Amino acid sequence: MATPFTLSVALRQLAYNRGQTLLTIGVVATSVTLIIFISSLINGLQVRIVNNVTDSIAHVRIMPEERQPQALWERESAEGDPLAVGRVAKLEQRQRKIEGWQPWLERIRSLVRDDLLTLVPSTEGSAVISRETKRIPARLLGVVPEDYNRIVDIQSNLVSGRFFALNGGEAAIGLRLSRDLGVSLGDRVRLLSAEGNVSNVTVAGIFDTGFGSVDGGAVFVPVRDAQSLLGIGNAITGFGLKVTDVFEAERVAGELRQQLPFRIESWMQDNERTLSGLRAQSGSSQMIVAFTTLSAGLAIAALMVMAVTNKYREIGILKAMGASSRQILRIFTLQGLILSLIGALLGTLASLGLLAWLGSLKTISATTGKASDLFPIALTLGNFLIGNGLALATGFFASLYPAWRASRVDPIKVIRGQ
Repeated sequence: MATPFTLSVALRQLAYNRGQTLLTIGVVATSVTLIIFISSLINGLQVRIVNNVTDSIAHVRIMPEERQPQALWERESAEGDPLAVGRVAKLEQRQRKIEGWQPWLERIRSLVRDDLLTLVPSTEGSAVISRETKRIPARLLGVVPEDYNRIVDIQSNLVSGRFFALNGGEAAIGLRLSRDLGVSLGDRVRLLSAEGNVSNVTVAGIFDTGFGSVDGGAVFVPVRDAQSLLGIGNAITGFGLKVTDVFEAERVAGELRQQLPFRIESWMQDNERTLSGLRAQSGSSQMIVAFTTLSAGLAIAALMVMAVTNKYREIGILKAMGASSRQILRIFTLQGLILSLIGALLGTLASLGLLAWLGSLKTISATTGKASDLFPIALTLGNFLIGNGLALATGFFASLYPAWRASRVDPIKVIRGQ
């Protein structure tokens, strides 16, 4: 514990050697700035990458199992079940569906209650959207707009028209798809499903989410219209889940696989390369923090050793006046902590200013004119705690060896000049 004597001596020595004091503070401040700045930038980039992948899809998808053809010898014999010979539709060409889905909705909700953000039934299938001679393959989605908007935010990204309260015979399409078709709000387009059903719908909304797969190939219609086009009656084709933590999606999917007779996939299964890149970024960030901390520690230790070497005579006089080895040890460890504390504070302020400046830089989309952040930044309390904690710990431990050397000084030899 610091005493008035040790604190007074430590502060006087720091004030006397101003050049060395400012240099040490600069080293610590630079280290803290780098740790907070680089961590925030890398975290922000990771958040943007994850959002680009997950904001346009469900975190977990629940779909019917694919039906597998059964060989004749695998079937149980049954009287009056003759062997039919002729053309049979391929199983994979039939629309898979879930009938009587309402009880499953409640069961799924109860199984993932603690991790669930939103759960939405989905009705999806393949279709062709056409206008005059233009035909474009599309993904047909039958939705309750107010519910589906919790999976993909369409409403706040509308360019014109509406998404909520779609009526029968209306559709919402992406800006890119509308340009490819050459249609605008209020125009009529034709939908042809893979099952051969046709419907003419009015474009009631045009949106631009920034996700190519959504803006260029998704057609949203009311659930009843989609069920009619897909020929599935009142059934649905699956469920979409959003979970509170996107990186827990695979764990949630694994738990559901043990409880439900469906095919269950998470976004993490389909994006292993993206996850591999994120892990590599995290490893790079940790290595940068480690080397920055190591370099700061070595610089502080070197400066403190120089301070001790230059003060042997003063240390000898203090000991001759009655200062104990423990007090000398405390004086130099206090100096290390004070320098680290001031450097950490200045580094934190510098990093906040730098990040605020970078965060103010915007880029304008050439297609929509929307402004977005040029540099993605994710400021977290953890970044500040890590940066400042490492700085204080580094300053303390880097000052231990010089402080120990100072406490071992023989006052008689030093005063005699030996």
